[in-house]
Amino acid sequence: MAPKVSFPQIVVAVGTDHHPFDRLVEWIDEYVAIRPGTTLLVQRGTSRPPANCDSVELLPHGELCEVFATAVATVSHGGPSTVMDARMAGRLPIVVARDPALGEHVDDHQIRFTEHLARHGMARVVDDRRSLHALLDEALAHPDRFAVPIEDASMIGVMEFARAVDGILATTTPIVPPSPAGVGDERMRTLR
Repeated sequence: MAPKVSFPQIVVAVGTDHHPFDRLVEWIDEYVAIRPGTTLLVQRGTSRPPANCDSVELLPHGELCEVFATAVATVSHGGPSTVMDARMAGRLPIVVARDPALGEHVDDHQIRFTEHLARHGMARVVDDRRSLHALLDEALAHPDRFAVPIEDASMIGVMEFARAVDGILATTTPIVPPSPAGVGDERMRTLR
């Protein structure tokens, strides 16, 4: 495991799916190779480690949210949780969907989800390396274009849904401690 970058400019998260997402990691590795001095942290899962920047296989959820909150730009696979974590940290994520035709996932739900995100302006969605590199350049030059208001309403909805499912299944869903960014801490405590 490479050393963790304290405050990377760019954080990349491929999620926890067992399918490698080497395509995205390769695009990121190429980006940092041609832009020395850019600090990146890649949460790579089962993907090959990048050669030109720091990476970790997995990050605990709280740490991932913390680095999202301190980064200039976030890059995510098309997983709904990761995308929403980036938004909850105040970042407009750059999203690359896993493609089942390339062995990156079991179905096309990430492709369909990212189309929805793009239609509603909830993420900047890309599907090629050139577009990804251009958006990263834009994010570093104009960080304000990749900042979003921190709103905790979506998390409260998720917690209400979890509570309803717990009632039906007679279980207790563990709720992650309040976000490192401090998003909605008081209101979320009252839902527990």
